[in-house]
Amino acid sequence: DNQRVIIHVRDVNDEPPYFINRPLPMQAVVQLNAPPNTPVFTLQARDPDTDHNIHYFIVRDRTGGRFEVDERSGVVRTRGTDLFQLDMEYVLYVKAEDQNGRVDDRRFQSTPEERLSIVGGKRAPQFYMPSYEAEIPENQKKDSDIISVKAKSFADREIRYTLKAQGQGAGTFNIGPTSGIVKLAKELDFEDLRQPHVYSLVVTATEDSGGFSTSVELTIRVTDVNDNAPKFELPDYQAHNVDEDIPPGTSILKVKAMDADSGANAEIEYLVSDDHFSVDPSGIISNNKQLDADNNNAYYEFVVTAKDKGEPAKTGTATVRVYTKNKNDEEPKFSQQVYTPNVDENAGPNTLVTTVVASDKDGDNVRFGFVGGGTSSGQFVIEEITGVIRLRNREIALEKDKYELNVTAMDDGACCVNGDSTIHTSTAVVVVFITDVNDNKPVFEDCSKYYPKVEEGAPNGSPVIKVHAKDEDKGVNGQVKYSIVQQPNQKGTKFTVDEETGEVSTNKVFDREGDDGKFVSVTVKATDQGEPSLEGVCSFTVEITDVNDNPPLFDRQKYVENVKQDASIGTNILRVSASDEDADNNGAIVYSLNAGSNIQDLEYFEIQPESGWIVLKKPLDGCIPVSKVYTIFCRQRL
Repeated sequence: DNQRVIIHVRDVNDEPPYFINRPLPMQAVVQLNAPPNTPVFTLQARDPDTDHNIHYFIVRDRTGGRFEVDERSGVVRTRGTDLFQLDMEYVLYVKAEDQNGRVDDRRFQSTPEERLSIVGGKRAPQFYMPSYEAEIPENQKKDSDIISVKAKSFADREIRYTLKAQGQGAGTFNIGPTSGIVKLAKELDFEDLRQPHVYSLVVTATEDSGGFSTSVELTIRVTDVNDNAPKFELPDYQAHNVDEDIPPGTSILKVKAMDADSGANAEIEYLVSDDHFSVDPSGIISNNKQLDADNNNAYYEFVVTAKDKGEPAKTGTATVRVYTKNKNDEEPKFSQQVYTPNVDENAGPNTLVTTVVASDKDGDNVRFGFVGGGTSSGQFVIEEITGVIRLRNREIALEKDKYELNVTAMDDGACCVNGDSTIHTSTAVVVVFITDVNDNKPVFEDCSKYYPKVEEGAPNGSPVIKVHAKDEDKGVNGQVKYSIVQQPNQKGTKFTVDEETGEVSTNKVFDREGDDGKFVSVTVKATDQGEPSLEGVCSFTVEITDVNDNPPLFDRQKYVENVKQDASIGTNILRVSASDEDADNNGAIVYSLNAGSNIQDLEYFEIQPESGWIVLKKPLDGCIPVSKVYTIFCRQRL
C-alpha cells in the first residue's frame, strides 16, 4: 500500500540581511537650502528568512548630525535648518539589522557597514559598476551587442555615452549614445597580429545641457575560436630504400603540422590510416609491424592526420609514401594446399593428372618436384618448370582408391642481390582419386544355388528368398538395385523384390492343385547405377509345397453287391475306390468300415485298408436279414 505524506519545512531565521541598493558605492546629493526632513536617499535591504524584521541604523555619522534615517523605511532625511555647503561631502556609515534574527543577547543579524556619500549641490553621474568587462569570441558577428553600460544622473538629466580606445583598437567598437549598448563595429580575427586580444576602452557618461560627466574603464577580451585547421609543412612525405626487415618500432620519417589558432585549439595530435605504422606526438612515424616489400608494389601509401583539440576539432592531412627495399624473405606459395584431381582407373601412360601452381612474392622463379627429391613418385611424374603432373610413360596399374603425392616448390633467389644465399621451399599435397569406370555388370554368384520353397495358400507378401548380386565396380557404378522381370504374356508378376535388399516376396496366394502348379519360374534383374547402367539376371524355380487342403473323394456315392449265403470266409465281396488331389502323404488313402445302426454287423465284414477290398469275415447263416447297409470310410494316411 502507498500513502502520500506531506512534510512542511519550518523556516529558521538563520540568514542575515543584505543591501540591494544600486549603484555602489551609495551616493546622493542634497540641495543647499534643503529644509529639515527632506528625503535624500532610501536604504533598501532584503532578508531571505520569512519572519525577518529589518531596521535601518546610522552606525557612524561624519556629518555632524545633519541627517537621520527612518528605522523602518530606511529613508535618509535632512535635519536642522543650516544651509548645506556647495561641493561638500557628507559621509554616513549605515547598516540594516534583522531584529528577529539574534546572534547573541546583544547582537542581531545585520549587513556589513556601507558608506553613504552625500554631496551638497551637484555631483557627477555614477556608473552602476566601478568597471566593466566582457569576453567575446573572434567570430562575434559585426553589429552585435557586446555589453550594456549605464550611469545614474543625480540631476535627473538625460545622459549621453561616448567610447574611446586606449591604445590599439580604435573604431573596433561603438556605443549607443543614449542606450549605453556597446556593439562590435568591425570583424575580428584572433590570428591577425594587427589586432589586440585585449581592448582597453573608456566609456564617458555626460549629462545633457553641459552637465557633469564621469568615465569608467571597459575591458573587452577576444577569445580564440577554432577556425583554423592544422596544416602540414609538406603535402607529401616520402621515405626511400627502407629495408623490409627492419624491426617494429624503427623510426622512418618525421612529419610536422602547424595550427594558427592558440591554446587547446592549436594543440595537435597525429593519426595514421595504416595499422602497419604509428606516429608519436612529435610526428615521428615508425613501423608497428614487419614490412613486406612484396605487397603494394613495394611501397606503402597512407594518410597522416593532424587533429587539434578544439571543439569541434579540425583536421589537416598529408600523404606518406614509404618505399621498401626487397629481400628474399618469402617462400613460394601454392595456389592451394591440397589438390584433389580425379583419374579414370583405366587411364593410360602420359595421362594428365593435374597442374600445381605456386608463386613467390619476391619475384623469384619457382621449380617443382616431389618431397625427397626428383620429379617422379611411383606411377606419377611432375614437370619441374610447369608443375604439370602426369602418369608415367610406361605400364600403368591404378589399383588403389587414391594416391597421395607430396610436392615441393623451391625459389631460386633471383629477386634480390645475394638472394640465392637463402633458398625457400614450400610443400603441398596432391590426392589423386581413382575414378571407377562402369565396366562390370552385376553378377548373381549363388544363382545356381537358389531352390526356394513357399507353401500353397501362404498370404500375399510372404518371404521367399533373399537374392544378392555383386558388382566389382565402385561408387555408384557398383550400387545395385533389384527388379522382377515380367514373363511374356503374363499379366502382373507373381513375385516382388525389394530394390535395395533383394528380398523376394509373394505377390499372390498360390494353389498347388490349381493353375499355379507345383513349380513357378521367376527372374530377378540387378541393375547398377552407372552411366550407362549394366544389368545381370538370375532365373530360378520356386517350389509350391503342398498343404492338405483337399479331402479324399469316392468314385461313386453308393456301392451295392449281392453275397451268397454260403460264401466262405475270406471271399472278396467288392472293391471301393477313392482319390485325393493332394500330394504325398496328404494324398495317400486308408480305408475303414463302419456299421450303420447295428455295430454287430461288423462281425461279418472287414475292409482292407490299402486296397479297399471288402472281405467276408464270418459265415453268413439264415438268421441274418436279407440285406445289410454298411458305411465305408476312407481317410488320409498319416
